[in-house]
Amino acid sequence: MRTTVILNLKGGVAKTATAVNMAAILARGYRKRILLVDADSQCNATEFFGGDPNKGNLADVLRHEADEGLFAAASIQTSNFLGVDLLCGSDELMALDLTKVELQGVRALVLREMVQQLAAKDQYDYCIVDCPPAFNAASTAALIAADDVVIPIKLDAFALWGMGNLMRQITNMRKINPSLRLSGCLPTMWYNSPLIVEAEKTLRDSGLLMYPHIRHRERTRMQSWINWSHGGSFKTTRWTNWSSGKKSRTTNPTSCWIS
Repeated sequence: MRTTVILNLKGGVAKTATAVNMAAILARGYRKRILLVDADSQCNATEFFGGDPNKGNLADVLRHEADEGLFAAASIQTSNFLGVDLLCGSDELMALDLTKVELQGVRALVLREMVQQLAAKDQYDYCIVDCPPAFNAASTAALIAADDVVIPIKLDAFALWGMGNLMRQITNMRKINPSLRLSGCLPTMWYNSPLIVEAEKTLRDSGLLMYPHIRHRERTRMQSWINWSHGGSFKTTRWTNWSSGKKSRTTNPTSCWIS
């Protein structure tokens, strides 16, 4: 089982859109068994897949006593999308900061133990973790459990400036998880502008691994809002054309990642 963390310390770069679409594409398009872990206190991935935090959530898992990941595995629930199971987020994740990890109030190793339990039973092919825009207890636990990191990035000055700090954090986590690697950066909300094209080129020239960009379309953003206002559905995803099997002019980043 491969465990991938979707992480960026900056908000508004489409981390959750990346996580939910990767999960859906892998389940529908590749017939893979997916576990999605919602590590963000905003719980958008949980809401999207119809999860119920009262039936088990990551905050409770992180605070639970050591049991080799058994409680975490038992907290997983089925989602409203065939092939995707869910470990829900909770607004209680906001209260779990790194000081509680240091004071042993939060068990940072619990996700790694859960992943090992699930891998031994061959229950899933992929585990995808949607992280918050912060380096907190949930993010730490996710990186300790992860095989690789995908960084969605909006190509603006603030996001580019924050890449250095994010790369340092990932490098520091390799002291705890030596197998952790950067899978690549995924430019999101891309549009054809000289500044955007130059920013993408700068990242590529820096030696960072880069996925094909996701083009921004106003029509898709507006349709997402309309669909959510009517109760939400899978059609709200930014990458619907890939997930439904329709052809796209843009290379599917998921096909690059899975290979």
